[in-house]
Amino acid sequence: MFSTQFMIHKLLVFFMLFTAVLRAQDTVKVAAEISPEQMAEQDYNKGLASLKSNDFNTAIDLFSKCLAVKPTFDKAFVNRAIAFTQMKRYNEALADIYLATKINPQNPETYFNKSLIFLGMNQRDSQNVALDMCLSLNGGHSEAAYYKGLMSYQDHDVDKAIGYFTMAIATRPNYVYAYNDRASAKRAKGDYAGAVSDYEKALIIDNSYAFIYNNLGSLHRAGKNYPRAIEAYSKAFEVDPKYLMALNNRGATYFESGDLKSAQSDFEELLKKDANNSFAYNNLSSIAIKNTDYKRAKELATKSIELDPKNGAAYYNRGIARQMLREEEGCCADWKKAFQLGVDGAKAFINASCTDQ
Repeated sequence: MFSTQFMIHKLLVFFMLFTAVLRAQDTVKVAAEISPEQMAEQDYNKGLASLKSNDFNTAIDLFSKCLAVKPTFDKAFVNRAIAFTQMKRYNEALADIYLATKINPQNPETYFNKSLIFLGMNQRDSQNVALDMCLSLNGGHSEAAYYKGLMSYQDHDVDKAIGYFTMAIATRPNYVYAYNDRASAKRAKGDYAGAVSDYEKALIIDNSYAFIYNNLGSLHRAGKNYPRAIEAYSKAFEVDPKYLMALNNRGATYFESGDLKSAQSDFEELLKKDANNSFAYNNLSSIAIKNTDYKRAKELATKSIELDPKNGAAYYNRGIARQMLREEEGCCADWKKAFQLGVDGAKAFINASCTDQ
C-alpha cells in the first residue's frame, strides 16, 4: 500500500479574515487640539494598529479606554470583540458583539464577526444564523458568502458550496481562496475541467500559494496526467521549500508512473528535511517491495509504524514483506491491524492467507 497526503481545500485562517474586517472599520480623524472625545478616537485608532500587529492585550486596553468616553461607539465594541476572539475569550467577545448590535443593528460586519466567534466556539448552527444575517444586510459580503460555501462543502452539498463560492467571487474577483475552494468543490462533483480552470485562475491572481499548486497536482494525478502533476508539485515545492507535502506527492506520482528511481530520490530528500516522516519511510517500503527487497521493506515499514502507530498503510506493506519472508503469523497480524485502521485492501490478503480470520 502506497501512502500519500492530499490537501483538498484550504480554510481561510482567522487573522486573514480579521484583516478583511478591519479594512471596513475606518480610522477617525483627530483634531490638533485634543478633547476627551478626540483622545478616545485617538485611542481607537491606536487600538486598530495594535490589533493589526497582533498585540491583542494592548488593543483591548485601548478600545476599553475609548469606550469609557464613548460608550455608544459600536466599531470599538466590534474591534474589541475581534481581539477577544483572537485570544479565545469568546464570552467576552459575544458580550461586545451583543452591545454593538444594540447600538447599530444594521452593520453586516458585526454579524460577520459574530459568526467567527461561533466558529471558534464550534457552534455551527449559531454561526450559520449569523452569516445569514450578515448576507441579509449585505448580499455582496464576500467573506460571509465564502464561509457559507465552506459550511456547505463540509455538509457535502457541493452544488450549494459552488453557488456560495461563486457569489464570493462575483463581489471580490481576486478572491484566491474562493477560487481554490470552488475548484475543490467542482472536483468533488466530477467537474475536472472546471476544477483545473479555477485552480489556474487562483494562481494567475497570486502564484505564491504552494497549496494551490499542490491541489492542482493532485487533480492531474487523479486523472493520471502524471507529467502535469509532477510539474505542479515541483512548482509548489519551488514556491515553498518547506511545503513537504508537495515533495511527498511528487514522489508518489513518480511511483505511480513507474519511475521508481525518481520516487526514491524524492522520499529520501523528504527524510533529509523531516527525519520523522512516517509517510516517507512507508513509501520507501513500497519501493523496496517493488524491487523484491523484502527484508528492507519490512525494516522501512517497521520504522514507519514506530513513528506513527496508526499508519495502516505501513502495516499493510509490512504484512506483504513478512509474507514473502515466510513470517505467516506476523503478516496476518499486520494485515488485520491494517484493516482495523481502514485499509480495505488488507481484507483480501486476510481471506486468502489467514486461517483464523
